[in-house]
Amino acid sequence: MNYVFDTSFVITLVIPDEKNILVDKMYSRIENEDERYAPHLLWYEITNVFKNLIRQRRFTAAEVMQFYPRLDAISFTCDYETGPEYSKKLLYLCNDYNLSSYDAAYLELAEHKSAVLCTLDEQLRAAAKKRGVVVLK
Repeated sequence: MNYVFDTSFVITLVIPDEKNILVDKMYSRIENEDERYAPHLLWYEITNVFKNLIRQRRFTAAEVMQFYPRLDAISFTCDYETGPEYSKKLLYLCNDYNLSSYDAAYLELAEHKSAVLCTLDEQLRAAAKKRGVVVLK
């Protein structure tokens, strides 16, 4: 089975004080042989979250560096689709479902890969359901 992970889901897996028992339970059902995907965008978003954790003094830079092995253990395959045609697909999703371009990238990838979408974002979950994309629950 294929899965697409967004940042809201991933941070609960890697940041100790963001832990969510429900997310851990959902994630534990994913098998080792299942494919895990994320758009290239995920890495920018994760970096921004980590930067903010340091700026807010929730964690030191050294502590944040300890999150990377947890992140690496998820073993994402990155999707690098780009260009005008890709941008058009995202724009349609943005307009049809009132999504940010970031959220549209996760939805588009889940649809493209026939994947289960792993997100905690309620607006993205609702758009996925309307679009016929399965959402992890």
